Amino acid sequence: MENYPVKMKEQVHKTEFEMMLERKAAEEAEQKAQAAIENGHAPGPDNAAGLSEEAAAQLAAQQAEVEQLKDQLLRARAEFDNYRKRTLREMEQVRQTASLNLIRVLLPILDNLERALAHANESDGLTEGIRLIYKQFMDALAGEGLEPIPARGECFDPLIHEALATVPSEEIPQGIITEEYERGYKQRNTVVRPSKVIVSSGPAAEPAAPVPAEEEQMDETASSLNE
Repeated sequence: MENYPVKMKEQVHKTEFEMMLERKAAEEAEQKAQAAIENGHAPGPDNAAGLSEEAAAQLAAQQAEVEQLKDQLLRARAEFDNYRKRTLREMEQVRQTASLNLIRVLLPILDNLERALAHANESDGLTEGIRLIYKQFMDALAGEGLEPIPARGECFDPLIHEALATVPSEEIPQGIITEEYERGYKQRNTVVRPSKVIVSSGPAAEPAAPVPAEEEQMDETASSLNE
């Protein structure tokens, strides 16, 4: 019971202190309001509404500008990606064209090597050296995508074969390649040189059987009687 008056006294002093702070805060607010009135920026309802509308308009304009910049950025990225892909395609096309032109220049040399091996003496040591050079040459061209076009025994295809002649054959069906005169090559899906071939025309047509002389004479007699 002895501490009760002390607690009441502290509570009274605390309340008075809070009231003093409130009065001081009210005085500061009144001073700020007076200064705003003197400067012509009184925070009235109309002025506050004007400021809100102006801020909203500025915010909308900024949002529209941000959306426009985003759209420009997306377009620039798409254009750059298309430019990069187009440049890569053009570079690959240039590389393939240069490789194709070089292969066309080297094909006659390859043909001469094949002819030399076809007529070479197998017992000669020089033949083995030429064969190794030929293999190395073919491996290098294969690395550039070159491959021979199948010809002998294949069905004639005008897209990859060039027919030099047709010959009748009792054994080989019509349209099948019987001989390869010059080997053709292709690089991936591009024909570098078509194969020059000879194509079978199938079995030869049988000549018409001669008409017996008696039948021919009877036909002439019948014709004269009808006249």
